[in-house]
Amino acid sequence: MNAAKTLTLRLPLGVYERANRLATSRGQSLNRLFQDGLQLLDSQDRERCLFDDFSAIAEALGDDSSIDFAFAAQTETLGES
Repeated sequence: MNAAKTLTLRLPLGVYERANRLATSRGQSLNRLFQDGLQLLDSQDRERCLFDDFSAIAEALGDDSSIDFAFAAQTETLGES
C-alpha cells in the first residue's frame, strides 16, 4: 500500500456542496474526487510543460521544423497517453 498523508481542507460551503454532489453522481468519495482532480491538474501541467519545451525547441530550430512527432513520442515515453 502506498504511503498517504492526511490533511484538512477548508472549502466554502457552496464549493463543498458542489463537490459532494459531483462525487455522489460519479459514485466516488470526496477523497477520491479530490485525488482524481489533483492528478488531472498534474497531468495537464506536465503536458503544458512538454508543449512549452518542444515549442522552445521549434523556435530555436526555425520555422521549417516539425516537432509533432517528438511531442507524441515524449508523451508516450512518459506513459501519459
